[in-house]
Amino acid sequence: MEHVESMSSTITPVRLGQLIGGRELPADREIEVRNPSRRGELVGAVADGTAADVDAAVDAAVAAAHAWAATSPQHRIELFARIADEIDAQADDLATLVARENGSVRPIVRRELIGTGAAFRDVAAYLVEKLSPVEHPSGPAGEFVRVHRRPFGVVACVVPWNAPLILTANKLAPALAAGNAVVLKPSPFAPLGVTLIARIAASILPPGVVNVVNGGGEVGAALIGHREVRKISFTGGGETARHIMRQAADTLTGVHFELGGNDPAIVLDDADLEATADRIVESAFRRAGQVCFAVKRIYVPRSQADEFARLLVKRAERITVGDALDERATMGPLNNAGQLEKVQGLRERTTALGRDVREVGTALDPDAWNDGYYLMPALVLDAQHDDEIVREEQFGPILPIVAYDTEDAAIAMANDTEYGLCSSVWSRSVDRALDVASRIEAGMTIVNNHLFTPVGSREIPFGGWKQSGIGWEASPYGIDEYLQFQSVDVQSFPERDAS
Repeated sequence: MEHVESMSSTITPVRLGQLIGGRELPADREIEVRNPSRRGELVGAVADGTAADVDAAVDAAVAAAHAWAATSPQHRIELFARIADEIDAQADDLATLVARENGSVRPIVRRELIGTGAAFRDVAAYLVEKLSPVEHPSGPAGEFVRVHRRPFGVVACVVPWNAPLILTANKLAPALAAGNAVVLKPSPFAPLGVTLIARIAASILPPGVVNVVNGGGEVGAALIGHREVRKISFTGGGETARHIMRQAADTLTGVHFELGGNDPAIVLDDADLEATADRIVESAFRRAGQVCFAVKRIYVPRSQADEFARLLVKRAERITVGDALDERATMGPLNNAGQLEKVQGLRERTTALGRDVREVGTALDPDAWNDGYYLMPALVLDAQHDDEIVREEQFGPILPIVAYDTEDAAIAMANDTEYGLCSSVWSRSVDRALDVASRIEAGMTIVNNHLFTPVGSREIPFGGWKQSGIGWEASPYGIDEYLQFQSVDVQSFPERDAS
């Protein structure tokens, strides 16, 4: 790993101020961002904002919102194409930076950037239709009803650290396309790439249409409680979402939440077990398991449980854990100390139950292991449905396998959760898979994979049932969260005799 060390150590730390009204404003305080692969390395810093910064950003957004809402859909599409082109032009540098601040291996981040640019291009397919008024004739004298869709004005977008670029684009693109101005708050654990993506957009759009305020709880509270913010879009954990909802209630501000998941994979008895094992491992350990929609628990027929566990172990042994910039690594570290402590504790408690917790994979540089937030992946080969590892969203590289006796039992266990984000069904029979999918309580189900096809990524409304969210993201339906109806009923006076 000498090449990785020398390459990363020569990169100058990035320092970014707040982006308000088209200008970068420094702050007295900074939030340092360190590399989760090597905690001693400073990747960069962002300005640590205050409530006053939030006020200034919202004021800039309010000042820009009216003129931006008046622009034509076609003009917005043209500007978005330029934003996407610029993201593509900077993608290699952004991928390196975000791998260093986030901990996801660079190839994963590079693919994420493809989706980031696509989020801005994809609006061209639906924007004109979404913003075109619909008229309904209502009387013989030319009366009619017109239904418009209008932006809210100022939207606050709060984004997480685990897949920061695509999750930012999935909010920014539809919110801006709808005609809103945005104040964006990145996660302090991965703010650099998000801030730079927002800068790209801001450099092409009118001043004040995109604003960024980095910071912690003070910034979040000021943004959520601001009376000029008309909609809040948040991706993250349920506890934070509940806090936001309570605070938003004071101003009756609308909320859109994309929250966690505890995604079940139901393996039917006619599945291709080898292909299923390959694809489940690919989903479950992507980004070290720190993905809201990833396989978090597996249900497999009891008669096939031992064989399937063997195949999963065989496949997972190929995982190589190391520095996010190491070309040999297929899994990087966890993002932060709190997440590492949480997952380690969950793993220790599962082991203490007497479960067969099987560590898999290879550490690329054991001597540097304690320099980062590393954790070897593991499989729980004999988990029970009521185990904590099955009931809780682990958000880390540990995957439980639960044996079932009947299909009905598997579906009941899959649905026995407060979450309902994504799920998967594995079978050679499409009809059987569709029947099972129709009985799963989740916003999305994938058959014979737990990753979307390109068409699925583009067309599926991303969101969940129960405590996995409120509203939908991405796809042609994502823009609906950032539009409100305005309807006009045009009537005529009765004609009167002029005499």
